[in-house]
Amino acid sequence: MKRELILIRHTKTNQAELGQRDFDRALKKDRTDDARNMANHLKELGLQPDLILCSPALRTKQTAEFFCEKLKYDFNKILYDMRLYESSVEDYMEVVQETNKKIETLIVVGHNPCITQLANQFSKKEIDFMPTTAVVWLEFENDDWEIHPRTPCQLKQFLTPKTIYGSG
Repeated sequence: MKRELILIRHTKTNQAELGQRDFDRALKKDRTDDARNMANHLKELGLQPDLILCSPALRTKQTAEFFCEKLKYDFNKILYDMRLYESSVEDYMEVVQETNKKIETLIVVGHNPCITQLANQFSKKEIDFMPTTAVVWLEFENDDWEIHPRTPCQLKQFLTPKTIYGSG
C-alpha cells in the first residue's frame, strides 16, 4: 500500500521580541504569501491529506492554517504534538511511526533542524537545508507507518518558495 509523507517547515517568522518565548513567535506578515502559494501549489499537485500533525508552536500552527484552507482540511482535526517542537529526529520518527495505519497521506509541519534531518533519513538525495515553507514529499510502499531510516521510498517533490515562485 502506498504511504505519502509530506514534511513542511514553517513559514518565515519574526525575531523574538524582548521577553518573548521562542514558542510564541508569529509568522512575518510579508511572508505569509509563501505559505498560501505553497499550499496552492500542493493543491494543484493533487495533495489531499488524511491527517496533519503539527508542532504546537504559534508559527507552525499559523503555517498549518494556510495549508488547511487551500487543501480543504478541517483545521480542528490537526493533531498537535509537543515532540515536534525543540526535539530530535528520533522524536519526529516516533510521532510518524505512531500514526494509524488507516492514514495513507500524512503531513507533518515542524521545525529545522529536525524536519531536514527527518527528510534525510529517507531521501537518497541529500537535502542540505529546508528553508522556511519548504516541502519534502516522500512516497513509501508500506502497509503501515513503521518506517525506519533508509526505508525505501521515492522523493516525489522537494519544493521551496524560491523554486516554485521565485520568492523566498
